[in-house]
Amino acid sequence: MASTTISTISAAGAAAKSTGLGDSTATIDDTKNNPGQKAIASCMRSWNYAYSKLAEDDDSAEYQCERAGNKAYLNAVPPLSGHQNICDFIACINYASMAGVVTHKEATHYLANARIALAALSLRPKPQATGAKSGGKLPVNSAKDAEE
Repeated sequence: MASTTISTISAAGAAAKSTGLGDSTATIDDTKNNPGQKAIASCMRSWNYAYSKLAEDDDSAEYQCERAGNKAYLNAVPPLSGHQNICDFIACINYASMAGVVTHKEATHYLANARIALAALSLRPKPQATGAKSGGKLPVNSAKDAEE
């Protein structure tokens, strides 16, 4: 059976060594005030689960277990939709790069995608203010009602 050591997030946000597979030093209480840590902890739980599932097989090499864990980690990364998800995505990818889940070259590509998603968010049209406090502009439906 293969075994490894991978870093997980502790309550203080610093990297802490975890020698057991499937255990995580971050709890929901530790991460509830920091969504980035919560996302990283979720990704790490996925990594640990996939690694330990494959490690149970005596024929599995450590490389195969790590590769399965890396794939599970990337599958658990939040989607690039919405500001908070993009921030969580960036946190997960940065952590993955530091922990060796992805290479720095891969991380560069993932972070470039996050940059594009953030730019797309900033280009969304802002909702138009209507009513008396908006300089007297009436909503389109209200203007038709006023004519009748």
